[in-house]
Amino acid sequence: MLTNYYTLSYLAARLAEKLVGTAISEAFSQERDQLVLRFGGIDDALIISCDRVINTLYLRPQFARAKSNSVDVLERCVGQTITAVDMHPVDRVVMFRLKSGERLDAYFFGAKSNVVVVGSDEKIVDAFRNSKDKIGTQAEYRSGEILFDFDAFRRRFSTPQLATISTLLREEFPTLGATLTREVLHRAGVLHAIGAMSIDEPALVKIQQALGAVLTELTNPLARVYIEHAGAEPKLHFSLVTLRQLQAVEEQKFENIFEAIRFYVARVRVRESIDEQKHHLLGKLRQKVAKARRTIEAVEADLELNKRADEYQRFGELLMQHLNEVGQRTTHVALDGIDIPLQKELSAVRNAQRYFDKAKRSRIAQQQASERLSGLRATVEPAEMLIKRIEEITTRDALKEFMSEHNNELELFGIGPKTEQREQLPFRIFTVDGGFEVWAGKSSKNNDELTLKHAKPNDLWFHARGAAGSHVILKVNSGKGEPGKKAKEQAASIAAYYSKMKNAKMVPVAMTEKKYVRKPKGAAPGSVTIEREKVIFAEPALPAEKRH
Repeated sequence: MLTNYYTLSYLAARLAEKLVGTAISEAFSQERDQLVLRFGGIDDALIISCDRVINTLYLRPQFARAKSNSVDVLERCVGQTITAVDMHPVDRVVMFRLKSGERLDAYFFGAKSNVVVVGSDEKIVDAFRNSKDKIGTQAEYRSGEILFDFDAFRRRFSTPQLATISTLLREEFPTLGATLTREVLHRAGVLHAIGAMSIDEPALVKIQQALGAVLTELTNPLARVYIEHAGAEPKLHFSLVTLRQLQAVEEQKFENIFEAIRFYVARVRVRESIDEQKHHLLGKLRQKVAKARRTIEAVEADLELNKRADEYQRFGELLMQHLNEVGQRTTHVALDGIDIPLQKELSAVRNAQRYFDKAKRSRIAQQQASERLSGLRATVEPAEMLIKRIEEITTRDALKEFMSEHNNELELFGIGPKTEQREQLPFRIFTVDGGFEVWAGKSSKNNDELTLKHAKPNDLWFHARGAAGSHVILKVNSGKGEPGKKAKEQAASIAAYYSKMKNAKMVPVAMTEKKYVRKPKGAAPGSVTIEREKVIFAEPALPAEKRH
């Protein structure tokens, strides 16, 4: 009911008492879809929220402007004195009349809400949102007047009506809005979803009486917020009249409507904040699970392809046992009832060796795939457990406790403060075997920053030998234990990939500890000298897991 016509009308009257005669000293925005107006001579700031969820306006005392991420808007209004604050005769528009003759209109139409400056010719001369589209267009609102002609409403029942009674009531009395329409029907003892054709004369009399009672109460409004605790998330309901439909729900009353709105907004923002954090966490984890499942399918397919190791071994052994039976330049041979494909340009011995090599590669690939498959499957179950726990969280304290309790697990999935800190670094970041991180520079200056400022003495440093390329750092303390051979080879492959030799099959890569890397005085960006290097021949490639 925040944007209900009667709520806005009451707000306009209270704002007139406070703002008429004051001049706008600042108009700025420091949050998306939220306009802030400050005035000379008073401490209160006027907050106008065009957000779809929090769509309202209210005074907030001692509001401080942020030192950054704040932008001036509607500058033509600054310095202008407010001469009146009115409510549009029939539409949800609060009008601030300025001494210049222009008008500041705040209209509350859900996602289309806006604050516009309207000239004397009723054309928009500036707008808070979508100014390019709005400037020069006509300010158009509903016309007419508010009439509560119940006889006209009654006459609609003389013809068949397919709509519900709730729809019919809102059509005839549009300023009621959804909440008050439900309240009228509740007081009348009529279900809001019942068909209009089911309404008899006694029911119409009760509806008319309930409507009159609600309208009478609106002449002496009192702001209140109902907090409905049904379900996992509490629902908030704002109203200026008693909502008997919520008589069993917790109710907080406020003498000051602005205080009531501030209370409502604060509670909604907490709920929004929790929802945003949950959405972020769930999105990350679901993405990880989906990716892991896709990779599991791919690895399982690879395992099927690599199950031929025994067959290749058998081919090689048969060829070696029957060398004299294998003809020259033949494409296949049948031995012991088994047909063996051959490369005709190779001898029988070379073909046998080729099959032994294929068997070896297949076994290695199968072992690596099996290990990877185990690791992938081990990530899915804990991720799904975390997802279930997050979905059950309903309070800020519960979310905070969850983040603290599961911090290490979340970091493994790339979620948490440490990950956010890493993502702010200007380097490419990968995860290699053993969970170790590898950082790769992006430019010559970036290489210097990585090596000289972010690498620790015992970190391993890599660079393609004899070619320009990225400095690459294997962060020694970022995984479990000491980096193994595979982790070092993967880091070397990254260095080879980010070098001028990335298209070569194998690249010599220098490896040493960072403490043996130094930058000569006056050397060009990215230029260093190294000692105690070892050379690893690596295939240019990137690991599957890139963090940033």
